[in-house]
Amino acid sequence: MRTMIPYRELLLVVSMLAASAVQAAPRDTVPLTADWRFRLGDQPADARAATFDDAGWSRVSLPHNWNRMGGTAERRADYQNVHGAGWYRRTFATPAKFGDRRAWIEIDAASIIADVWVNGVHLGRHAGAFARFRFDATAALKPAGDNILVIRVDNSSPRDPGSPTAEVPPMNGDWPMYGGLYRGVSLVVTDPVRVAMRDFGGPGIYARTLTADANRAEVSVTTRLENDRRRDAAVRVQAIVLDATGRTVATAATPATIAATGSGTTTRTIAVPTPHLWNGVADPYLYTLRVEIVGKDGRVLDRVEQPLGIRTFRIDPNTGFHLNGRALPLRGVSRHQDRPVKGWAIDAADIAEDMAIIRDIGANTLRLAHYQHADAAYAAADTAGLVTWAEIPLVDRSAPWASAATTPGFAANAEQQLRELIRQTYNHPSIAVWSIANEVNLEAAKGRGTSNARPLLERLQRVVHEEDPSRPATLADCCGSIPAEARAGLDTVAGITDVIGYNRYHGWYANDVNLLGPDLARLHALYPRQPISISEYGAGGALTQHSDDPRGGPIAAFGRPHPEEFQNYILEESWRQIAAVPFVWASWVWNMFDFSNELRLEGDLTDTNDKGLVTFDRRTKKDAYYFYKANWSADPFVHLTGSRHADRPYPLAEVKAYSNQPTMRLTLNGRAIGTATCALGICRWPNVALTPGDNRFEASGDGVADTMTWRFAGRANAYAIRAGTLTGATGKDGKRWGSDVFMTGGTGHFRDQPSASRGGQPGPVRPVAGTMDQAPYESWREGSFAYAIPVAHGRYRVKLHLFEPVADKRPGQRVFTVAAEGKAMGKPIDVVREAGGAMTALTRRFTVDVRDGMLDLGFAGQTGEALVSGIEVEPL
Repeated sequence: MRTMIPYRELLLVVSMLAASAVQAAPRDTVPLTADWRFRLGDQPADARAATFDDAGWSRVSLPHNWNRMGGTAERRADYQNVHGAGWYRRTFATPAKFGDRRAWIEIDAASIIADVWVNGVHLGRHAGAFARFRFDATAALKPAGDNILVIRVDNSSPRDPGSPTAEVPPMNGDWPMYGGLYRGVSLVVTDPVRVAMRDFGGPGIYARTLTADANRAEVSVTTRLENDRRRDAAVRVQAIVLDATGRTVATAATPATIAATGSGTTTRTIAVPTPHLWNGVADPYLYTLRVEIVGKDGRVLDRVEQPLGIRTFRIDPNTGFHLNGRALPLRGVSRHQDRPVKGWAIDAADIAEDMAIIRDIGANTLRLAHYQHADAAYAAADTAGLVTWAEIPLVDRSAPWASAATTPGFAANAEQQLRELIRQTYNHPSIAVWSIANEVNLEAAKGRGTSNARPLLERLQRVVHEEDPSRPATLADCCGSIPAEARAGLDTVAGITDVIGYNRYHGWYANDVNLLGPDLARLHALYPRQPISISEYGAGGALTQHSDDPRGGPIAAFGRPHPEEFQNYILEESWRQIAAVPFVWASWVWNMFDFSNELRLEGDLTDTNDKGLVTFDRRTKKDAYYFYKANWSADPFVHLTGSRHADRPYPLAEVKAYSNQPTMRLTLNGRAIGTATCALGICRWPNVALTPGDNRFEASGDGVADTMTWRFAGRANAYAIRAGTLTGATGKDGKRWGSDVFMTGGTGHFRDQPSASRGGQPGPVRPVAGTMDQAPYESWREGSFAYAIPVAHGRYRVKLHLFEPVADKRPGQRVFTVAAEGKAMGKPIDVVREAGGAMTALTRRFTVDVRDGMLDLGFAGQTGEALVSGIEVEPL
């Protein structure tokens, strides 16, 4: 029996079907992440053909890269640092009902150069390791059935003669250039009339806030259009603003005619009433901007959505960063994108974990260095409210290795990477500045060639202004900004960009951490109209290397050791100076996480830069992490430092905690030690006496607490001090020697040269003759200096360990005196004469009575400078 549908119901069904057709997704995206075949190394030309037999190739999924390194004490067993070609192959089906639609291969990143074929047809080549790119595959597709997609990726070093990457920045950098398809690949199917796909990998729609207050915001929306049909296309460009619940709050429509096989652009201002502003970490509110291309028949031809954060900001050279009209000092961290084993092939969960840790520390800004990161990273910064520095990989050099000057090809690729970065991430409200370079004259500063970076930087500055007039250009400077540093072949790059970041490592690569503040003041005076930030500062920190006093000796910045306590000290003192100057509009600690570098042999790791506040595997937060949390986070907490330095060499030690509470109480084995006032997040209890065995500490206050246990195997009032060094050691007889403590004046020295820059090996070990125990002879303190060692009243035996470190020093060239409690201890000492030569052990012993609770030792030169390498104190 035939069922008749009433006319009104029939109209309703037809209307619903029509509405469904309009609302159906006009753009299809098919992920191509699984079922890839991979082979490392170059392959014959027929590897791009459908008939090629790849059965012997490895099966992989994306994201994928072939290099792995870092994060371990010894070079990891699966270490792999091959540079060159890698091939990927897989099949995909031609979409059903393809018709006259267009098919695009979209690759989110491929390092460094990628060639793409479909069914043996070369779609194109992309040069640059970090940006998204697309190729039109329509003409290469079969009408139906399976197609063969082949991608050849090449991460050859730009230093190699004839390398295809010779003009593709970066030329160098403190990180490895992993090879592979380390982000996603997709098949995107669009209408011939659409939002632009040939747009430097960008979304084709670009929104910027013109004005915003409590009553109204004006948002400019630019849409780039493309028409692959052979006739003009009359369309309506419809922009819709949706709030966080999906409710439409503003719309605007613009008619447009796109020429046959041509392109066009529309710009329209949308008024958003009573806008909810994106306000950083306090309130990172996001709208959604939807743009639809509607044909004459009312059919939606294309639809693209992008995040929209309505906010205004400005950066003042004297008062810093202002968000939505209010001053907001930016304090945060930098991030690299790699992880152990995965390298760059990370996923959304990895990015989310990183962002959660960054938010936990209390940061309100993020530097995504030194290249374009995954779009998910910028999206995560949007939702977290982290004001973000975005950057291209123009690093260390502004020219190919084979050229002293920027070549046209190099400049063109740097510009391409900058346009890709800006177009692809333009709509992320978290991004505040576009960085065009990092330490671009570093190689010249090290004396390796010359730098003529200014012409290229000025060109890139113009590109930023052309692409995005709403955000300033910046760069990170390392070298030559102060006139005293300038010299022939080293150009000054400060003053070029709208704002600037300075990479400054006072106390780490430079001598004195206390010079950071004066350095900032000088730079501010030299460039008063250019807002200043600190784009990098930091220090290495090794979990297994420790110091009893981080001021006790020199640091081997490019070697070992990197005591965790030294990292704490440098960051504490750096932050004290940065926080005191209002004209610093932002600062970023280098780095949030340890990261890989195939040329570093530093701290307690191999192939790793250990400047992170968190370990490479994200499992351990170093003490310094909690220092910043104490200064940046409002969540109440306390963290006792030094828990990994559990076996203590001395009977007295400072106990220190990081907390954002005003005061903290400390107990030792349940006994009250006292209450400390916490200043700049630091709570201190000096000279706490340890008892033999376990010493369990608890710091508590206002509902928060932390505990740790130290072990002490020595005895009261006994010390074995290694002079001039940051670390302790165990002697041949099992004696625990601690690092240099209780000293003023003089300079510490390594006996043996630590490893050199860029992975150089340590110099030869120079054992001291005349002793079976080297522990007290591996360093020395030199100059005029003194020790004030806290001990109880009584009589003590003091033993000094001495040697002359200068091989050609002759008798009489170094003569010095030693005083205890203000009295000379014997005749002046001539180590070479008494020991019988340089690099030979000499000991001096004496007894001394202490009546004021402090054993005072003084060393003063008569001829040349005084020195000592080890001090033993034992009660009698």
